[in-house]
Amino acid sequence: MSQFRSEEMKLLQIFMARDSAHETLKELGFLGCVQFKDLNHDKNSFNRPHVLEVRKCDDMMRILRYLADVCSNEKIVGNRHMSTVPAPPSGLDEWQDRLQEIENEVKVLVTSARDLEAQKVELEEHKSVLKEAARWLGQQSKSFVVSGAHGSDNGLSSSNLEMKSLTSHDFLESGEVQTKPKGMLGYVAGCIPTENIKDFNRTLFRKTRGNMLLLHQEMESNIPVKKNKPPPPTKSIFIVFFSGDRSRTEIDKIANSYGAKKYGVPDSRPQQEEALKQLDERLSDLQIVIERTTDFRKAKLEQVQVWLEAWTEHAMREKAIYHSLNKFNVDSSSQCYIAEAWCPVNDYEEVLGAIRRGDRTSGVPSVVNQLRAKESPPTFFRSTPLTSGTQAIIDAYGMADYQEFNPAVFSVITFPFLFGVMFGDIGHGLMMTLVAVLLVKFEKKLEWMGSDEMLGTVYKGRYNLLLMGAFATYAGFIYNELFSVPQPFFAPTSWCGPDDTDPDCLSVPGASKNATQKWLRSSLEGAWDFGARTTTGTEVAWEVYPFGTDPGWSHASNKINAANTFKMKFAIVCGVAQMVAGICCKLANALRARDALTVWFVWLPEMVFINAIFGYLVALILAKWTTNWDATYVLNNEEVVSIPQRYCDADLSRLPCWTPPFVADRAAVPGYGGLLAQLPQAMWCMAPGAATAGCAVMRWKGQLVVEGNTFVTKALADPHTFNAAACEAGIGGCSLFKQPPPSILDTLINMFMEIGRSLSL
Repeated sequence: MSQFRSEEMKLLQIFMARDSAHETLKELGFLGCVQFKDLNHDKNSFNRPHVLEVRKCDDMMRILRYLADVCSNEKIVGNRHMSTVPAPPSGLDEWQDRLQEIENEVKVLVTSARDLEAQKVELEEHKSVLKEAARWLGQQSKSFVVSGAHGSDNGLSSSNLEMKSLTSHDFLESGEVQTKPKGMLGYVAGCIPTENIKDFNRTLFRKTRGNMLLLHQEMESNIPVKKNKPPPPTKSIFIVFFSGDRSRTEIDKIANSYGAKKYGVPDSRPQQEEALKQLDERLSDLQIVIERTTDFRKAKLEQVQVWLEAWTEHAMREKAIYHSLNKFNVDSSSQCYIAEAWCPVNDYEEVLGAIRRGDRTSGVPSVVNQLRAKESPPTFFRSTPLTSGTQAIIDAYGMADYQEFNPAVFSVITFPFLFGVMFGDIGHGLMMTLVAVLLVKFEKKLEWMGSDEMLGTVYKGRYNLLLMGAFATYAGFIYNELFSVPQPFFAPTSWCGPDDTDPDCLSVPGASKNATQKWLRSSLEGAWDFGARTTTGTEVAWEVYPFGTDPGWSHASNKINAANTFKMKFAIVCGVAQMVAGICCKLANALRARDALTVWFVWLPEMVFINAIFGYLVALILAKWTTNWDATYVLNNEEVVSIPQRYCDADLSRLPCWTPPFVADRAAVPGYGGLLAQLPQAMWCMAPGAATAGCAVMRWKGQLVVEGNTFVTKALADPHTFNAAACEAGIGGCSLFKQPPPSILDTLINMFMEIGRSLSL
């Protein structure tokens, strides 16, 4: 009964030696069915006896998380199936020192790798700056010689014109023009983020009053883009030509403010080539160093990865042990711990066995006493892999009290079933079922997913996914939809149309290629002999689709309204049933606790209230679904009668019955047509020129009443004109028409309006 009701608990008092307390808690932790009471609840976390050990465990877990992040970034994958894993050091202090030593080593390796990569980037940037600057300087030098030789600016680019202007004149602060020699022209080259190049150019132009020339080119980045990280910012190579030492100082300041890195560029071509050669050599040597340090770093991290998972689990276990020890009292001699713990009655012997195993380290046996609890014991539900996912969802909403009914037992089925009602589709349900089957089949191999932040929810709820997929597939067959496309899996549609070539459809009496509406397949020929024009005495049976929803509804104009209405009503029925089951669980809990007050003043009003409104709503839904509305009629706007579709004899000996099918003129009905012709004109269900399967006929208080058509004569539904008293007074006051399926919402509104009217009276 532990699945249906929380287990019976027992309060234990345990006296254990200090030397064996650690191992005892370790054994109890493996058992996993003991909850310790906090006997030091009046002390804060800083005054507990083992607060230093807990902090050490926190520090070790921080180091282990850091090492795990480094291994993940380096894509170091450990062997999860290794049989031999190095055990952590025995002492907590020694273990912490060892982890700190490993952390420092890894930090040095990571920092050196980062520094080497930064040096490589700088050398590559310097190399790119040298190449582009050499090309620009060569172009400007040639253009300067040409302009000096010819003395003309014709054919020069705008940058060449600016260069010539810079080398020819300088504007003083007073506005005078001063001619200067060519040797005073200087330049600054480097790299700058591409996003800053426009602002950099604008600032330089304003500061130098236009006496500068900025050339730039976006640099190709060779830095690989890391997964799940933004790409590095793009950079551009620039060179600024200027005149004067004062301008150099200002340009340096502006370049530094925009995050630019300046690199030296020799003036002569041989010096530039020599500098490029030296950079290539340095890059080659640096690449060798990077490769060797990378191999060494990965080898070190592979060694770490071997024991990382096991040591992380061990650190978490140690923290849990010392956290539990902080809840214990210490006797006056400080040689013994005093603990109080709850354990299930069924696991009492196993708990004693775990305590005995923990006592082996000290040789001093622990003493276990059973106490009488003054407070309510904790709630413990023993869950299985099938119910653990649903149990977690239920516990998130609220934890049941001790020995109360477990609602998760019902929700294991109702939750996936309601999901299937809303998500019903054969294709989507099979896909979800297939994924869940794979998770269940390979659950041992995929056990690592349980500790993942995103995949953990999917793995822990694999059985929920399996049930949800199965119910979604079942509901998909109910809806007969495969990837939202209706499919005739079990039989062709029961509805026939003018475009159908199915001989069964065209053989239905009254079927016509010129019809504007669809018609149902039926056994009309079995109920009426069209040759002898007489009844066979059997009822007409309309063909029903074998299983689920008829796919012919997909072509109806009200398909969406009909499907949504069915799903909504079905969800209401299931939801109300689940709520009533929950209230019944409350009754079971109250009866077990012998709480008469809850039974009479909580459970009973809740049950009456929910069934008076929602129960009545469900009853209306079920009544609407199970009623044959083709045989349901309203007599005199006061009484609902049922008239089976069985055709009348020529002498009207078996009333109530139906008139012959497809006879548009009631006077032409064989046998009793003359009698029908004497009735009021409104007593005929067929519209002019539209023959149907027949009209209902019955006898009420000696008067023959025939079905009318409310679409032709709307006054038939007026209770002031057509009612029982008027019918008794004369045949002109009688009415009989088909009862359309009522709107459940309108029915509820009318019910509350009637209650309001009765209260007002």
